[in-house]
Amino acid sequence: MTSSLTFVPFKLSVQTTAWIPEDVELRFPEKTSLDLANLHYLIYIPWRDGYISRVDPAYRDFFKVVLPYLHVRTTDVHVVTCLPFISELIQAIGEAVDERVVQIAFILHDSGWSQMTEIEIAHSLGVEGLSLSGEAVNPKARHAILGRDLAQKILRNYSFQPALTAAQKDGIYQAILYHDKPWDLAAGGEIPIHMKIVCDVDHLWSFTHPNFWQDTVRKGVRPDVYLKNLGDDLDSYFVTEPGKQKAREELGVRGTEVEAWKNFAP
Repeated sequence: MTSSLTFVPFKLSVQTTAWIPEDVELRFPEKTSLDLANLHYLIYIPWRDGYISRVDPAYRDFFKVVLPYLHVRTTDVHVVTCLPFISELIQAIGEAVDERVVQIAFILHDSGWSQMTEIEIAHSLGVEGLSLSGEAVNPKARHAILGRDLAQKILRNYSFQPALTAAQKDGIYQAILYHDKPWDLAAGGEIPIHMKIVCDVDHLWSFTHPNFWQDTVRKGVRPDVYLKNLGDDLDSYFVTEPGKQKAREELGVRGTEVEAWKNFAP
């Protein structure tokens, strides 16, 4: 299979140009306190109102309430791009799961980034694969704690019909707090199924078309190198077999795109 993608130059500096698919829109922040040498970490995909159509109508009003807390680190585009994976993984896993908990937790899971500094966000992206560097670990842990705290505040003030039970809220807060480290729950027994799904849906973002190419630019890594890094880390990055299988499918498509990129890149 060959890719019909067309690649266009994206200037990082006077000396450096990245080649990205023409359908991936990237921007630098208009205002920033970060120095020019690190500004690439804050490159983002701009939000478009049409993205809201990807959110299940049952959760669209709630998503709009949370949306102001998602406009950093491309979190808004990340959430709407990955939400459709929820039903796909639930169906593939074939276990009983409270989809309501998964949907709400996933909408909220990265809201904590809105409470953090540009430097912390930049440090969180200073990796070339999926394994976190020392500087990336602390911001990733902190955004989960802040996200859980923000979710508690939001859910105190938002009324679902029917109302969420205490157990459902606890499941949501747990999923937010552990979405980057589900293995910490494994020490005390089996990882809850809602936690597994939130984790794998979140991690699929790295393998999607928009984020793969965005990350090659903001992490400063060649697409062919990043493709290999994702493949090397894949099995340890997911906690369900359907999650791994979906990631392999996405990785195969990215591989075709990388082959096409080689014809454009100098």
